[in-house]
Amino acid sequence: MRTTVSKLTALFLFAIGLTACSSDDDNPQVINEEETITTVRLTVLEDGATTPEVYTWTESSQDAISLSADTTYNFKIEFLDASDPNDVEDITEEVIAEKDEHFVFYETTVSGLTFTSASDDTIDSDNIGINISTDWSSSGTTAGIVRAFLIHEPTSKTGDSRDDFGGETDIEVTFDVAVQ
Repeated sequence: MRTTVSKLTALFLFAIGLTACSSDDDNPQVINEEETITTVRLTVLEDGATTPEVYTWTESSQDAISLSADTTYNFKIEFLDASDPNDVEDITEEVIAEKDEHFVFYETTVSGLTFTSASDDTIDSDNIGINISTDWSSSGTTAGIVRAFLIHEPTSKTGDSRDDFGGETDIEVTFDVAVQ
């Protein structure tokens, strides 16, 4: 009987050990919820101008961008959650706060249109601009599209196509662009 009681006690203690808190509880997993982005706004200032133009993308409408040939522009991109029009949330602030985990990539079919990180762009800890503020230079007259990607946790911040960056796409938007 003494052996049976000892075995039962050992089994009971073993069961308690299995249900005790695990070491995972000491390091809870941080959950970074994906933000809702309903609106992307581009504020554009032509080199030498004082009044900006604003272009907006939503799921239901996209403004067409009109640029002049042989001109440089500063573009600032904003990501907004306007699902409650009375309480619009600026997601751009979070993107900037998490600059090491974000990157904005632009691709285009507009011949002669180039993008570079602007002097006032947000810089990550590797000294790379994340393209919240970019300079666009146009040459020639042409038309096409510009596609902007907000990339979360890119594996690289250099490349020529979206596939070069890895990570997840938080949002992808397309604007029609005409250079005249």
